[in-house]
Amino acid sequence: MSPTKSAIAWPNGKAYFFEDTNYHRYDFLTGNRETTSPITPIWRGLRNTAPDAAVYWGFGKVYFFYGDEYVRFDIGKDEVEAYYLPPNPPRKILEAWNGWPSDWNKIDAAVNWCSGKIYFFRGSEYLRYDTSLDRVDPTYPKSIAGNWPGVPDNLDSVLYQGGEKAYFFKDNMYYRYDLTIDNVDQSGPIDNLKLDPVPPGMMTPSRDLTQKDAHLITGYLAENNKLTLSPPYAGDWKSTITTPSLGKRVVVKPAQINGVDFFYSTGTSPLIDNLDQRMLVCLYRLTRWVNAWEPNVTVIRHLGIGHGSGPENDCHNQGRALDFAGLEGTSLGVAFNRKVLRDWGMKPVVSGNPLRLDPTADQLAHDLFLTVFRFGTYECECNGIGSGNKWPPKEIGDVGGFVIHPDYIDSPGGSLRAAHQDHIHMQIGPTLS
Repeated sequence: MSPTKSAIAWPNGKAYFFEDTNYHRYDFLTGNRETTSPITPIWRGLRNTAPDAAVYWGFGKVYFFYGDEYVRFDIGKDEVEAYYLPPNPPRKILEAWNGWPSDWNKIDAAVNWCSGKIYFFRGSEYLRYDTSLDRVDPTYPKSIAGNWPGVPDNLDSVLYQGGEKAYFFKDNMYYRYDLTIDNVDQSGPIDNLKLDPVPPGMMTPSRDLTQKDAHLITGYLAENNKLTLSPPYAGDWKSTITTPSLGKRVVVKPAQINGVDFFYSTGTSPLIDNLDQRMLVCLYRLTRWVNAWEPNVTVIRHLGIGHGSGPENDCHNQGRALDFAGLEGTSLGVAFNRKVLRDWGMKPVVSGNPLRLDPTADQLAHDLFLTVFRFGTYECECNGIGSGNKWPPKEIGDVGGFVIHPDYIDSPGGSLRAAHQDHIHMQIGPTLS
């Protein structure tokens, strides 16, 4: 394989590498290359030659970059959206990305870090873009050499599949990056590339996971010490998982996932039980989103996981819902505790402003709670159920939706806003099944 110009992990368990006029498809599960084909006509709407960069944004959208221009690809329709194609004028990078540096009119590589953050690389620098706040994070760009140990400048492409390894490519070489040790742990010629196996659902939104997808990811997380199950996990996620069984609700004991404790709103909790494995994956991903930037979140508070007051077929009683109530941790070395009720739901309503979170009064609460809201819209049911979720995702000021919060706008006659002043509700699957 020649030097790759761009690479991307797709929510179908495949990775794609673009070079010249061809693309190569790799499989998440085996790590092997499966096929090589021309870019067109298979990738409808893309140009004949490889894009400079590609990034999966979430919610069924992918961005491809060509010089100072970009297009958006719709995964559901399997084509570039008409708005980004002639006779419409080309879309310019500098016109659309909030906080983008004026001299960054070209991108070398881009990657979704599965944490609400997108990384863009150019020359010796990189940017971090926050999808929750829709802006480049402050203090960027930064030096690649000073923040990505072992990664070279002037990259060709980057690939991350949501697991414990990422891959950086330059010329005829690859550099495998270990997220646990935060350093390159392997490098070699591209022709020798074999991707570290990961479950095929690692890039798939939690709401779209099958029980089999979630089962494999549960095993992967347990084997990588992200959580402890009771009864103890047993088996090999790549071959046969013997405990837990496929589709069985699980118990996480202690109530800790990816180093973050999940405690009830008051006091502590020894375990999380009756948990659908798809929601388990969702909770793991939530820990990555809230810990993707400076605040060190150590505790997530909730008002219910795995149990509820409704009928047996309610999403809470089936372990498919979370009532998020707050977070605790440290920010710049200072302890913090932010509660949805106190720091959002009890704030006064401001006429003409659908959001009561005020960044000038409490930047931390504003940013963290909006991150949790955006996470819910991307990973859980948003404006529909399953395939009923359609772009664009709900915003705070929109009517209805399945991510329910203190500033929720009810449909006529509804009462969900009043019942959700102390938490953010998110779910996987229908409310009643």
